[in-house]
Amino acid sequence: MELQTSLIRVLTEPTPASLWHLRGELLEIGLASDSRVMTILHEFYHFLNELVASSTAREYSHFASILDMAAVAGVAIQNLMNIEESEEWWRRFVVGAASEGLMVLAARQYVKAWEEEMRASYNAAAWYLSQEYWELSASLRPDLPRQARRHLVDRLLVPVHDDQVEGLVKAGLIVRLFQVLLLAQLKLVPELTGGGS
Repeated sequence: MELQTSLIRVLTEPTPASLWHLRGELLEIGLASDSRVMTILHEFYHFLNELVASSTAREYSHFASILDMAAVAGVAIQNLMNIEESEEWWRRFVVGAASEGLMVLAARQYVKAWEEEMRASYNAAAWYLSQEYWELSASLRPDLPRQARRHLVDRLLVPVHDDQVEGLVKAGLIVRLFQVLLLAQLKLVPELTGGGS
């Protein structure tokens, strides 16, 4: 029952901690540490760990940029309140608005920078997943022509390589592909299906 609970947690709330717990349960029932399932768990854990660490850094950078914008806005408002002459007021308003607009753009750059940093992680995960799905397909459908297999595997990962797809959508897709792959491989483990000793 512990194993089933751990697996459900990985499928509903995938975190590095939930993967750590599932790994422990699998080792406890005797699954070899060099098995394909453990390799998948390792790669999944690595991807989630990078995602969590990068998201935390991004959120902090984004928060800092919001504080910067608030400070600039406060100074601009204070300056506007102290100006009585209409022409001077408009000039300072335009300058203040332009400055705040630049700060907003700068904050957006933090998010873009985060997505650029994560692009390498998305690509590495896609590389790994394409190989694993190829192997899984070959074991489940050995009669499928290689060209058709390649087409199906490539289609799974098209959004990861699409620059129009947002980073968090890519991350969600990769997590889902890891979950499905993990489930499929667990179904093939004799210790879990009653085929073991």
